[in-house]
Formats: sequence, structure tokens, C-alpha cells
Amino acid sequence: MEPTDAAKGVILQMQDYSIHDGDGVRTTIFLAGCGLRCQWCANPESWTQQKKLAFHAHKCAECHRCARACPEGLDPAGADFDPSRCTFCGDCVAACPEQALQLACTESDIETVAAKIRRDEIFFRHSGGGVTVSGGEPFVQHRFLRRLIGECEKLGVSVWVETCGFFNWEPCADLIPRLDHVFLDVKHMDEETHRRFTGQGNRTILENARRIHASGVPMTIRIPLIVEVNLDEENLRATAAFMREHLRGSAIELLPYHELGKAKYTAFRMSENFHAFSTPTAAQVDRAYEIFSRHQIARHQ
Repeated sequence: MEPTDAAKGVILQMQDYSIHDGDGVRTTIFLAGCGLRCQWCANPESWTQQKKLAFHAHKCAECHRCARACPEGLDPAGADFDPSRCTFCGDCVAACPEQALQLACTESDIETVAAKIRRDEIFFRHSGGGVTVSGGEPFVQHRFLRRLIGECEKLGVSVWVETCGFFNWEPCADLIPRLDHVFLDVKHMDEETHRRFTGQGNRTILENARRIHASGVPMTIRIPLIVEVNLDEENLRATAAFMREHLRGSAIELLPYHELGKAKYTAFRMSENFHAFSTPTAAQVDRAYEIFSRHQIARHQ
């Protein structure tokens, strides 16, 4: 559930100078909360909006300043750290000279986020960039997203959204036409396979894709390309056929699986949720793009 105050959102991160989340230089704002549990997720801390404390062991100098700073008497770097006793006050984070500790899912008011956007505005103007809202699933926090879009509109700043497509359409319908572009993930076209790897079926996602397309907002379909999950030609042909029939004019972008998020599972003490998959080769990615090209679907530029 998102905060009751629409002027506040639960933020994972605000990333400067992003060049992979839309046109130009962009500020990417990651909102917490997602209804999927994708086994390859690179941001597992985004699944819930509960506050979390990460410990990055490779940065730790074992100075124990964090433990001395904790008002609850906890050792955030210890193997026996109990998150149920943590108040997430941030004292340990501030005390660590090596930045080995990190708070995630912290509340931020719209004024703080808007101030960040105003500071970055000069980079948007010179590069054709703007703000990209990601997650988690940004439409989970639709009330805060509405306020965020409004602030960007006041400044004339472009807003793109990255969505997994798994969200309730009705409270979000008015937001879609106000966006400049939507990236939407399609993980798999088979309902049961999708459920097995993400915890949910794909009907809501595909229906939301149709609705976004019908709104006229430019859309790019993204596929996290994973050898053991969705690289087979039958699935790729089915995805291309769906796009050609229902999402005509939308582009495709294939995102080869990587393990860059693996360290997060350890840092946030979620190792039991990590699943290892295989990264497709460059040749496999090229062949996948060829399938979409044969269906007259353009590659996202």
C-alpha cells in the first residue's frame, strides 16, 4: 500500500545522469512496491514498501562505528542482525565512513523530489532528456506519481515510465495520456509459465499493454531475455505476433539477463530468493531481434 498522503512517496533511489532509461540525460526515480516476484529481479528490495537496511560487506572496514551508533544496541554488520528490532533511524548509515550501509524504501515528500528535478533541469534542456519513473512498479504509487507528473508538467519536463504492466488500470487511467513514453515489460506469453517465474499470470499485463497502446502514448515493449525462461523461438514469435496485432507501431527492446543484482540479495539478507540464470550470447540476441524484424517490429533506438 502506498502512503496515505499523496504528497509523499516511498523512494528506492533517485539516479542522476541516466542515459539508458529514455531519450537524452534523465533523472530516474525508483518507486517501491511491486506485485510480481520475478526470479531474475535485479531490485528485490523494491518488492515491498517496508524500510530495509542493506549491508555491503565488501565495503566494511570493521570499525564497528555502526554498532556504537545504533540506539537499539544492534550490530548492523553482524550475522545476527535482527531487522525486526531495527527502527531504521539511519544513525548507523550516517556513522559508517565507508558507506557500507544503505537505507532503502524511505519516504520522501513531493517538494524534495521536485527540488531534485529542478536542479537537474538544465541537463534535460541540453540533451532532450527528462524524468523516468521506474520501480518496483511505479503505478502502485499512483497518487504520488500523479503529483510527480504534475510537478514535471509545471516545468515542461518530459516524463517516461518503466512498468511491468501488473497494476490496477482504473485509478491509473488518467495518468497514461500525460506520459511521453512507456516502457512495458513482457516476460512471457504463456500464462502458466509467466506465473511460474513471476508469481502472477500475464493477462492483466497484456490487457494493460493494449490499453496503453490505445491511448496513443508511444510505447516500447521490453523483454528481459533469459535463456531458461523466454528465449525459445515459439515464445518470441508469439510475442511478436501479439505486438503486430495489438500494439502496432510499438518498438521492441531486448534486455539480456545479467547477475548485477546478485549482490543485493546478499546485502538485503534475501539470499534465499536469488535464482541463477544464463545470459544469452550476442548471437542469440541477434536471432531474437530477427524474429521481431520479420514481423515488421522496429528495434527501440
